[in-house]
Amino acid sequence: MSAQQKVMELGTGTNKLLVRITMPDNYSPTKSYPVLLGPGLDGGNLETGCRFFGPNPEKHGWILVESLVHMKSRKMVNVLLNHLEAHYKIKATVILGFSANSVAMFEIASQFRDRIHGVVGMPGNPAIGASEKLKLFAKTKITMIVGERDTYWKKRAQKANKAMDELGIWNNLVIVPKGGHILDEFAGKPLFSVLNKMVYAK
Repeated sequence: MSAQQKVMELGTGTNKLLVRITMPDNYSPTKSYPVLLGPGLDGGNLETGCRFFGPNPEKHGWILVESLVHMKSRKMVNVLLNHLEAHYKIKATVILGFSANSVAMFEIASQFRDRIHGVVGMPGNPAIGASEKLKLFAKTKITMIVGERDTYWKKRAQKANKAMDELGIWNNLVIVPKGGHILDEFAGKPLFSVLNKMVYAK
């Protein structure tokens, strides 16, 4: 583990969460940084990080947080956000999910919409069945990244894109040419290019 990574356990008793935090190169505690929460550390294994952070996660200028918080009680989301907000100057907090776990990520982003500024489904999209629930994302930025060949998720994302456009919700649909369901070719630099547009867009 590099000096730029910290592994810790948050919470108490049965409500414990293993977390790995990767700091960006040249981190300064006086500067504010965007934070990305991603799934990882399956089964407590530090080798199973978030595949989409890429091989050099410290190079992107983001504070990166890996955990299985989406599989815990929602109280643990609060514990994690409290820890991050107490220890770092945060420009924006974005949560990333892919495929099945993106459902939980959108639920978390909706529930903690005053503290989570953006959500990325890779692939993934918010449920659009009830516009009242979708309207909860009025101040949240949503990015959906989907492979061109991933027909099921692409159709879902296109429908969500239309529904959010109609409600005036900030969203960005990125279709990866020739991409399938697992978008390893979009890991690292391409992903952070999209994330930077999302966070720094006016």
